[in-house]
Amino acid sequence: MALSICVSCMRASMRLLNNTRPLAATASRAVTARSFNTSALLMKKQKTRGKEHVEDSSDNDSRRHKGKHVTGGKQKNTDPSTASNSPLDPNAPDPLDFTPLTDAFQPIDSHIKSLLQSLLHGGRFNPETIGALSVHVKPPHDSPPDTPTDFPLRELAQIIPRGRTHISLLLNDASYAKPIMSAIQASPDFNQQPQKSEDNDLELILRVEAERKDEVVKRVKDVTQQWRDRVRQARSKHEKTMKEWKKKKLVLPDDFQKAERELQKLQDKKMKDIDNEEAQVIKQLQR
Repeated sequence: MALSICVSCMRASMRLLNNTRPLAATASRAVTARSFNTSALLMKKQKTRGKEHVEDSSDNDSRRHKGKHVTGGKQKNTDPSTASNSPLDPNAPDPLDFTPLTDAFQPIDSHIKSLLQSLLHGGRFNPETIGALSVHVKPPHDSPPDTPTDFPLRELAQIIPRGRTHISLLLNDASYAKPIMSAIQASPDFNQQPQKSEDNDLELILRVEAERKDEVVKRVKDVTQQWRDRVRQARSKHEKTMKEWKKKKLVLPDDFQKAERELQKLQDKKMKDIDNEEAQVIKQLQR
């Protein structure tokens, strides 16, 4: 009986022991896992990762601030592609655009060609030449101080050719007779006193004097020389503007040098055109 009880107790103890071993093993593994999470090796790796994260952040900040320089607590942009004086600026001038210069040539060309045509068709006694003569007219005593006193002759009289020997000046007012006569007498181109018409008090008669061809040719050359001088002045003014662009670094040095060469070519071509115009007028005069 006693032996049977002991055997039963031993079996119960064995079952109890078998039931507690898995719990102990589980607890042991849990403890081992927790101890691994807090091990020195893992903490060292975590610190290394943290340091790498900080370095990556610093590199990103450096890249974001690339091209910028800090001066006096303010950021200064040193990126040449965004500088205001960079030739890449869309508002920068084009040194090879000579439109302003060619536009400046147009009124010069028109004026000189008109003078040449006047010399070609009548010389000094061409109606247009006579009409351009400046006449000084005294204003009335009660006129404002800013009243104009000088007028072109064509505004004071009508200019009508009378054949090849005479030109009639039909005055708009009889008071203009004396000022017009004085202006014609004082002019080196005419140097004569117009005669009053016997039939019309408002008419002055100007005698046409024949000119020698060599004198007309000389006058043509004088006019074309004025043309050349005014072209050179316009070119110098444009070149000065180009140098200001270079000084302010609005154009690249290579572009500036190329523009200078093209500018000289433009002037040379213009001078050649003037030479051709002069030769053509002289040829027509000598027929």
